[in-house]
Amino acid sequence: MDAAVEQLRSRGVLAGLNLREVAEAVGVTPANIYYYFGSRQGLLRAALARAAEDLQEPLAEVLTSSFVERRLRIFDAIVANEPLKLTALLALDGDPDYRPMPFLAETQAQLRAMAEAGEIESDVDAMAAHLMGLAASIGFAIYAEAAARQIGLDLEDLTGRARVVFGRMMAAATP
Repeated sequence: MDAAVEQLRSRGVLAGLNLREVAEAVGVTPANIYYYFGSRQGLLRAALARAAEDLQEPLAEVLTSSFVERRLRIFDAIVANEPLKLTALLALDGDPDYRPMPFLAETQAQLRAMAEAGEIESDVDAMAAHLMGLAASIGFAIYAEAAARQIGLDLEDLTGRARVVFGRMMAAATP
């Protein structure tokens, strides 16, 4: 899984994922990869699911935080976790087994509790707001480096500025 992510990171996503080269990098045959993962999509899906698990700790730390604080923590974690932006490849490829919201049941339960407690505006679709926050976070992670270069800003400065705007967007869903 690490070799697959590293190949995409070093060669670029347009070069694709070459299973023969991934197999060589880790000392197995391509047949082993197909046996355990079924396909390139399966390998990438498993690698990115593992990367998504890295979100559990930051989210657990803010379990009782507000809607906005949790979304800001998700933003920070996604921006800091380079492989997560690669999840866009699975979505773009139409992978029917790709699950863009790895902690869906927990998220739905938490959003219901927040809505019942009045922490989210009653006329706001909390799940849609969560999805928009997730999409904005991944989108920023994908575009940030190139945008910072084009605009002529330091990446860290742009990230801080975007984080403020993102927080305001998420706050619009709260009373």
